[in-house]
Amino acid sequence: MQKYWTIFRVNWQNALQYRGPTLISILGNLLHISVLLYLWNAIYRSGQHLGTYSLSDLITYYILQLMINSMVLSYISWTIVDEIREGTFSNFLVKPLDYLNYWFTINLSGKLFEGLMVTVVCLILSFVLIAHVSLPSQGLTLLRFALALVLAGLLAFEFDFAIGILAFWLVKVNSFKYMLQYGMFFFAGALLPLDLFPAQFQAVSNVLPFRFLVFFPIQIFLEKETAPMAGFVTAGLWVIVLYIILRFGLQRGIKRYEAAGH
Repeated sequence: MQKYWTIFRVNWQNALQYRGPTLISILGNLLHISVLLYLWNAIYRSGQHLGTYSLSDLITYYILQLMINSMVLSYISWTIVDEIREGTFSNFLVKPLDYLNYWFTINLSGKLFEGLMVTVVCLILSFVLIAHVSLPSQGLTLLRFALALVLAGLLAFEFDFAIGILAFWLVKVNSFKYMLQYGMFFFAGALLPLDLFPAQFQAVSNVLPFRFLVFFPIQIFLEKETAPMAGFVTAGLWVIVLYIILRFGLQRGIKRYEAAGH
């Protein structure tokens, strides 16, 4: 574990040194969220209403969505695709590192750093909008929310890592990667709460695991989730199943990579 702790520390130090891009990304997401909040405020002030959501619920939803985007959603597949495509992945074949554990450590370090920064931004935003923020009525909700974030982070990493190692089989994976990521974020509830969509769409999203990335944690925070324990069990099972698939896929991908003569 010492080598992975070293990787964690080095990546954390790099994030501190090059914190500018992270801050710019957070501010860009904040601008996007601000536009949405202005839009929903205008809609509700005109007397319209969306489902069971009050204006405070929607404002809270998008503040939390801003937090989850930085703390949970993973984007490591960009680098993984480049490493496999350009041949630098060969360096890992001669190092005493597990490629999956390596990227998990890198992702964890980066997400913790981003999480600290975005939490400060969200607290400031919540303070400004304190009259329009829905807070949990009990402390247990916060514990459930924290557990949901942990499961969401694990799932997001596994999904993104899976997209990255597709480069073992696909030469031009970037276009396919865009489609997968946008589809994943859409079914995660990163654009709109999933229960605002038609019943047929909700039936599909309930079968897919993507709702555990964004929608499920926020529903817990808003105390709208009717079966949180069942959701935790389902999300945990998805984490285990995806981990097994990733181990198998990485093993097969390395054999294919070596056979290709990179």
